Amino acid sequence: MNEWIMRVMPLPARDRAPAATPSRVDLARFRIRILGPHERPGGRPVGPRQCSYDVGAVRIIGLDSANPHGGVGGSFDTEQCAWLVRELERARDRYVVVASHDGSRTLISDTRAPDAPPRVRGEEMSSLLLARPQVIGWISNTVHERAGRRHGDVAHGFWELPGATLGYGAPLAGGISVTAEQRHLHTVISLRGVLSGDTGPVWDLRDPLPEVSERRRVAPAQA
Repeated sequence: MNEWIMRVMPLPARDRAPAATPSRVDLARFRIRILGPHERPGGRPVGPRQCSYDVGAVRIIGLDSANPHGGVGGSFDTEQCAWLVRELERARDRYVVVASHDGSRTLISDTRAPDAPPRVRGEEMSSLLLARPQVIGWISNTVHERAGRRHGDVAHGFWELPGATLGYGAPLAGGISVTAEQRHLHTVISLRGVLSGDTGPVWDLRDPLPEVSERRRVAPAQA
């Protein structure tokens, strides 16, 4: 994990769910801090511009969205995106949460060196992530709506969530929990702030990897 892009701290798993909710299982619990360019030495991360870290059944993928060529907003280069595609292929049996300073609306910088390929911006990145069903979330510092933003639909898509830059009262300031719960005919993945509990926003989507959550339900691992 490159701590100049993101810093992740696993949180202890909750006690086993009470008998009244035997169908619910924790997949992961963690705190995350995404570092903006202004927090880094010289405005750039030290080391690679991408990294990944596993917590429970979730792989967290960090990407540096600062454009080294300047411009307003951020973007990714083609090498980062090629690495991301390979990492997503390796994570077919895990739920994936992506983390970057810039979100889909602020990935707008196409400043680049002469003859360099176009930078990858928000619309292209959203499409790339939508094409991978294991992606359930994208956390960024530039999403400021508590409600987040849904990409795709409830049966096929992911949530773009606000980072903890809004202070201690932000939905994810205390961490994020990822759970799977059987509801009627479908298993639902829920993302929620640890401190928010039942009072904060809850982001639900259809489970894209039901076989993974079922294995955790039978023999839950420590998150």
